[in-house]
Amino acid sequence: MLRSLAVLLSAALALSGLPACQQKYTKNSATHTRDGVLGITETNPNMPLSASFRTYPDDLRVMQNAIGQRFPNVSIASISLNGPTAYVRLTAPAHTPPEEIERIRQGATEALAAAAPRYNANVTVIAK
Repeated sequence: MLRSLAVLLSAALALSGLPACQQKYTKNSATHTRDGVLGITETNPNMPLSASFRTYPDDLRVMQNAIGQRFPNVSIASISLNGPTAYVRLTAPAHTPPEEIERIRQGATEALAAAAPRYNANVTVIAK
């Protein structure tokens, strides 16, 4: 008899606590846009759905434009991306003095740092 009374009392206590756990919060919460990813695009700029997201071809195009605008007489031999490093090989006109080659290398490094700051530019300039 005592045992069934204890079981009955514990069941009554457990059931009386359930409505308290199911109370809804009255605090207003922000809703996310109906974009299908619960507002993640609003917080992560590197999501493919974000307007600021760039792919490798976009990065290459930005780098080519930055070098082309600053040094129109220099041709781009190659640009290779390897993780956070951009390996850039430029070709200057023949008979370019070494001082000018160094100025082009430093200027190209600065232009790439401004155009694509997430890459560490390793620029090589040769005269051909």
